[in-house]
Amino acid sequence: MNSPGRLFDPAAASPRRRLLAWLLVAALTSLTLAGLTASPLTTRLDNILYDALQRASSRPVDPSILIVEVDEKSLRDMGAWPWPRTAHARMIDHLSQAGARTIVYDVLFSQPAATPSDDVTLANSIALSGRVYLPQFIEPGPGEGAPQQLVGPRPEIARGAAGLGLVHVMFDADGVVRRMAPFEAFGPDLRPDLMTVVHRATRAIDARDVTRGAETSLLIPFAGAPDRFPRLSFSDVLAGNVPSELIAGRTVFVGMTAPGLGPAFPTPVTPDAASMTGVQLQASILDGLRSGAMIRPAGLVSRIVFALSLLWLLLAGLLVLPPRANLMLVVGLSSLALALSCAFFWRLDLWLSPVATIIGLATVSLVWGWGQLGRVSDLLGRELRRLLPVTHTPPAEGFESDLVARQALSLGAAINRIEDLRRFSADALFSLPDATVVLDARRRVIAANAAAQTLLRGTHLPLAGASVASLLNALEPLGRTFDESWPPEAERIEPVDLHLSDGRAYQSQTVFRRDEAGESAGWIVRLADITTLTAAMRQREQALQLLTHDMRSPQTSILALLATTPDLPQDVSDRLAACARRTLALADGFVQLARAEVTPVAMEPLDLCDVAVEAVDELWPQCRQRHIEIEQSGCDTPLMVLGDRSVLARAVVNLLGNAVKYSPEGSRIKVSARATREDGRAFVDVSISDQGPGLSPEEAAMAFRAFQRFDRPGSEAAGGVGLGLAFVDAAAARHGGGVLCSSAPGAGATFTLRLPEYRPD
Repeated sequence: MNSPGRLFDPAAASPRRRLLAWLLVAALTSLTLAGLTASPLTTRLDNILYDALQRASSRPVDPSILIVEVDEKSLRDMGAWPWPRTAHARMIDHLSQAGARTIVYDVLFSQPAATPSDDVTLANSIALSGRVYLPQFIEPGPGEGAPQQLVGPRPEIARGAAGLGLVHVMFDADGVVRRMAPFEAFGPDLRPDLMTVVHRATRAIDARDVTRGAETSLLIPFAGAPDRFPRLSFSDVLAGNVPSELIAGRTVFVGMTAPGLGPAFPTPVTPDAASMTGVQLQASILDGLRSGAMIRPAGLVSRIVFALSLLWLLLAGLLVLPPRANLMLVVGLSSLALALSCAFFWRLDLWLSPVATIIGLATVSLVWGWGQLGRVSDLLGRELRRLLPVTHTPPAEGFESDLVARQALSLGAAINRIEDLRRFSADALFSLPDATVVLDARRRVIAANAAAQTLLRGTHLPLAGASVASLLNALEPLGRTFDESWPPEAERIEPVDLHLSDGRAYQSQTVFRRDEAGESAGWIVRLADITTLTAAMRQREQALQLLTHDMRSPQTSILALLATTPDLPQDVSDRLAACARRTLALADGFVQLARAEVTPVAMEPLDLCDVAVEAVDELWPQCRQRHIEIEQSGCDTPLMVLGDRSVLARAVVNLLGNAVKYSPEGSRIKVSARATREDGRAFVDVSISDQGPGLSPEEAAMAFRAFQRFDRPGSEAAGGVGLGLAFVDAAAARHGGGVLCSSAPGAGATFTLRLPEYRPD
């Protein structure tokens, strides 16, 4: 019976096998997470988190940035758009005279004016200012496969500009503007973005320039809603209603903000119902460049390393931590991934999305948990099937819980049942009247019943943890010393008799126990008190001595006296000799029967056919004298049994001798041997059949009783003592077999000695 502590020892699920399963899961999940990180599958979730972080960010904008907007008021004051280019020339002149440091004019003057002189006027104002930056655009070619075209201000206008740059808006897959490219490819060349040109031209010498990095795109660090930058109406500035102090030293963006007049773009910081105009977007980009807060997207290698490092922390935890701790580990690592991503975003201006990592951690946890749950369910089912024949516990039923819960309830009931059985077994073991101790694998006492404590208390040694050899040696058994390697690790351990100096005698009976893995689990040693039995055996030996010596000697003397005394009448001498011989036969038969019943037998593998042949050889002279033929059969192959050769030889001789005695002269005796099976067990039969007078059913039933004789007139068996068949029955029983009699009056008798077959495997 297994103890409850061994129920969940999945010997099958060894640590090596569990480690291999873990390595397989680790490899597969690492590849999957790396692929998920590199794929665009989580882009939408990445953008949602990024937009939330953008909206949660708050920082002041560059105070030197000013927007002069073409708004609804300006349209009312100056008329419908487009305005004459002389108006733009006057605005540039006014801003230059007011001391504007930089003028970014977000209007594309790519078409000629209705009045050619207006272009000249605008070009002169731009050239005179020397601080005006104008936009350019890249458009696809007019036909399929045609090269791209660069669209910018008219040449005469562009010549006087301080710088030209692309105004290219990058849309993400969801249509939201989150990034800008410092440079754009135009044929074999790279064209700078307009804000890159402005930033490089106006930044301080020691200021950081993020446009010179290896990143092909940068995330825009929006400082907030579009209205965060100071704004002036175009018409108010042109009319002189704005003090020059508000313009002096600033970077002035001039562009359209009136609804429906120019393009507007959705961004992470604009509400769903509003958008950011182009001039506001350009101002936000320049603000990010100047503040050095442009956000760099993490590279693929960095994202994979970030994800796998947290994944392997989780996998290590799955290998060594219990399930509840693993749940906390998943939550903790997911929170850590989110916290690190936020810290990188706000402190290092680095965008490293944790979405793929969190999804990977959750998925791995679920897959591993599912696998563990499946293994637990299989183990519970296997253990329940194994315990059912022992505990007879019905499985839990009901729909209020799932399969694993029902299995756990059933296993709990089985464990309770096993615990009851264990307590019952322990109570039965320790209530034995004989001294009993339980040893561990190191041959140390771990439990002892009351009788053992009483017996061994006189050794003055502590029982718990003591070596059983030292305890037995402390009893000072006569002529016996135990070494520390006793008892041996053997399935069969021979009993050991201990005779103490005070006359007590004990016999050690030892059982070796193994665990489910076949390793040593300890021993149970029982010291049976055989003091009374030893005294009885001593008396029995004395009685046998009386029979073998004290009774035989007078009878032998009588026979010798009769042989040397010729004066006695012959009939008296014959009668006295017959009585003496019968007394000797009675003593010999009784001694043989007693020894067959109680004397230990020396078991060895032997061929029962050889024993039968030896018996035939021993009785061959008697058979020849009476002209009796013995026919042997069935010994073509060895028929092996485990027994004492001398005892079995005497038993076969007794059976064959009876057949010779009861057979008439000139008859035939058959001796046959064969292998047979009964109740699934293998036996070897030796049958001896005669042609004598036979036995009635009543006589056959009593044939093996001691002192039972069946005299037949004229038979050689007349005068027997009736102990031969009793000896055969006792010998067969000592060897785990039996003897059978099949007979009928006048039809002879067949006696069969049946012994268990011996197979070395």
